[in-house]
Amino acid sequence: MSASVRDNDAYRLAALRLAVLDLGGEWTTRRVQRVYVEAFGPGPWRRTARRDLAALNREGLLTLNDKPDRRHYTTTRTEERS
Repeated sequence: MSASVRDNDAYRLAALRLAVLDLGGEWTTRRVQRVYVEAFGPGPWRRTARRDLAALNREGLLTLNDKPDRRHYTTTRTEERS
């Protein structure tokens, strides 16, 4: 993985948005890490995944479910893609 992909917020967030809309369900830091490894290769994705989940929550795409034993996000809305 190159640092440029890890540091390119717009590109990486666009890939995560597509994954969230395509796959739906619950989103955890671990699930985002798996998406990033598949898309961009291995690397230190944990901090980036947490930051990106929070960003999609601020955008309104994901809703935080903050339970004492498990924090995860779920899709807030769906968007039609052509």
